[in-house]
Amino acid sequence: MKLIDNLVAISEKPLSPENDFLAKILPIFVFFFFFPALLFIIPKFIIDPWLRLPILFGFSVRIIPSGALIVLGLFFLIASTRAQREIGKGTPMPLKATQKLVVEIPYSYCRNPLYFGLINFFSGISILIGSISSLVMVFIYAIIIVLYAKLIEERELEKRFGDDYIAYKATTPFIIPGLRLIRRNTK
Repeated sequence: MKLIDNLVAISEKPLSPENDFLAKILPIFVFFFFFPALLFIIPKFIIDPWLRLPILFGFSVRIIPSGALIVLGLFFLIASTRAQREIGKGTPMPLKATQKLVVEIPYSYCRNPLYFGLINFFSGISILIGSISSLVMVFIYAIIIVLYAKLIEERELEKRFGDDYIAYKATTPFIIPGLRLIRRNTK
């Protein structure tokens, strides 16, 4: 697939100073301006009133589940970004992809902890603001991001990291962290 070959080629090239700057600034724009506008501001202030959608439950009902999702999401977002930067020597952006396969925490819980964190974080915000259309937008976003991870990103990682990634893929859940049970030695 040509797209995957292009992503692999981009990840192998050293970045020019301009592209290095872009790789650092683009995530800030995307995650702090683009996604909030698309997933929260437009749905809450334009779509909900236009469709005359009610507020999702009362605030006192929304605060606990939304807070839990936001905290869970932030944990996975921060931990996975830090692991990519410190262990993988890269970023979540394809312009500055990791140079080493990261399998340590939180990547030992699931192969896509960043996406798991984003979905939980964005769902938590949607519930907190009480917007039905925002929650629908986050659900659509989640479907798109899961399809991207499964159909494109996994193939790219297989090409870049070969058997190491295939072995990791065989033992680690895709996006929902597996709960590991502590087994006691009964002998």
